[in-house]
Amino acid sequence: MTAQGPDADLVNYGQSQLTEKIANVFVVPGFVYSNTPQNGIAVVVTARNEIEPARELTADIAARAWADRNRFRAHLTSIDDAVAEAMKNGPAVILADVTDNPGGGGGGYTTWIIEALVNAGAEGVLMGVFNDPAFSAAEKKVGEGSEFEAFFNVGTAVEFSKRFEVPAKVLALRDGTCVGRRGIWAGRSLDLGACALLQIGGIKVVVGSVRKQCADPVFFEMFGLDIGEARAVVVKSRRHFRAGFDEFFPHEQVIEVDAPGLVSPNFETYNFDGLPRPVYPLDSDTTWEN
Repeated sequence: MTAQGPDADLVNYGQSQLTEKIANVFVVPGFVYSNTPQNGIAVVVTARNEIEPARELTADIAARAWADRNRFRAHLTSIDDAVAEAMKNGPAVILADVTDNPGGGGGGYTTWIIEALVNAGAEGVLMGVFNDPAFSAAEKKVGEGSEFEAFFNVGTAVEFSKRFEVPAKVLALRDGTCVGRRGIWAGRSLDLGACALLQIGGIKVVVGSVRKQCADPVFFEMFGLDIGEARAVVVKSRRHFRAGFDEFFPHEQVIEVDAPGLVSPNFETYNFDGLPRPVYPLDSDTTWEN
């Protein structure tokens, strides 16, 4: 069985249908940003001998996916509301910067969430991993323990690389090599390049120079940070962080934030010109027949 969510429900249902006639069931979500004519959920059922049971099960799973289609839409939280939740005197939360996920093509460099947290005076927050090679070089130059005027994205000039200037202190420097502990990175050798841990007000920020999505607690723990003591954790990741951080944050303590970014799951913000129209969820009048 797999994790929570509508796609997990489809996979788990398919696996529950394995019989002497059905050898395997594979449900493949489409990669929506590819903007291609055939882009959606694919259901692959492998029969042992007779093909008809596989056809029937394929149609069954496809119909279940269509009936459940509204659950596949992203339900994001505004930056202001997410920051307010991070500052509440309640259970700790994890804020997912889903629109800047390096695992889906994001640059790992958007600054809207950190700027909002700084402006709100947030305390006890961990954030990672901000990808900025030029910034990492500047931090190494000033050295550990130094206080300086930090310039996020000073060496980057692309869409969504909004610059942010703020006083900061370099708490630690390291080479960024580590071994993943949980989720997709478990047991894998990783390299974030030259890394630094910054203190910006009440926020500790891990900055790296090799782009990777923050899907494993090790990216904080390699600096000796205790995630269990944090009031909030901000990760640049879309989904994979859930398997990495679920020992600290159950589903109800996860907040997916609606910030500007290259890989936003709000698909209505994109100009898709390679898809057949009408198509769900871009067109409300979309229909589908099995």
